[in-house]
Amino acid sequence: MGQKQTRHVGGRLSQEDLARLQRRFTRLSGGSDRVAIRQIQGMVELGANPFIPRGLTAHIGKPIKSVRMFQMFDRDKDGLLSLEEFTEALQLFGRLEDEEEQYKFAFRIYDVDEDGLISSQELFHTLEGLVGVHYTETQLEQIVLNTMAEFDLDGDNSLNLEEFKMLLSSNDLQSKFALSL
Repeated sequence: MGQKQTRHVGGRLSQEDLARLQRRFTRLSGGSDRVAIRQIQGMVELGANPFIPRGLTAHIGKPIKSVRMFQMFDRDKDGLLSLEEFTEALQLFGRLEDEEEQYKFAFRIYDVDEDGLISSQELFHTLEGLVGVHYTETQLEQIVLNTMAEFDLDGDNSLNLEEFKMLLSSNDLQSKFALSL
C-alpha cells in the first residue's frame, strides 16, 4: 500500500493528486452528483489540515459543525458540494503559494459575514466548529475574550486582517495548509 505524504501549500496540486481526490469524491457520492460537506470533512486525505475538524464523536454533547473551508464554496448554501465546487476548493487551496495569500484565505474562513472583520461571534463559532469537541462553551468564550484582549489593538471587538496576522505565526500558518496525498 502506498505511503501517504503531507504536502504543504507552496506547490500546486498535480493533476494526479487532483484526479485522486476527485475519485474519492465520486466514491463518497455513491452515484449522486453532490456530497454532504460533513462527509467531505471525514476524508483521510484532508486529515493533516487543522481547518478541517475530524469526524470525532462529540464527547461533550456538541455536534461537530460543518467546516467553513468548504462552506465558502457551497454556492447554493445547501450543505452539499458538487464535484465542480469541491474541485474549485481544492484548486484554490493548492494555489495558496505565498504567506500573504495563506493569511487572506485563513481570514476568509473566520470572516463568515465577509465584512472584512472577524467579530467575537465569528471567532467563537469558527473555533467551535474547529475545536469545539475539545472545549466547553465557557472555555471557548474565555479563549475568544483572551484573544480579543490581546490582538484587538483598535478596541472595536473585532479583528481586521493585520490583527489576525499577528495572531497566527508563520509556522502556525504553514501547518494549516496541508493535505495528505
